[in-house]
Amino acid sequence: MTSVQDLLNLLVLEKISDTEFNGDSKTIGSPNVFGGQVLAQALSAAINTVPADRHVHSLHSYFILPGNLDIPIIFQVDRIRDGGSFTTRRVKAIQQGREIFLMSASF
Repeated sequence: MTSVQDLLNLLVLEKISDTEFNGDSKTIGSPNVFGGQVLAQALSAAINTVPADRHVHSLHSYFILPGNLDIPIIFQVDRIRDGGSFTTRRVKAIQQGREIFLMSASF
């Protein structure tokens, strides 16, 4: 059984570089990675690259391929814009060299 704390722990990503993060998966009954988990981890990766006073106000995402529960997910963050009023990030979730998820977010 998965606890809420187990799910929250999935949002703490391993930092590989300033714009790359590694995330693990946890099964919640589905044979593939749960989409909400990938979205939440991608948002967590993006948040790790913006100033603390910036908060997400817009998000668009695309689920491309099913994720494998046994393989870590690499989250690559592209710094699209760091402006005076808005910050924009694009995040790619990658497994085995293939993009499984894309997200753009504005802060």
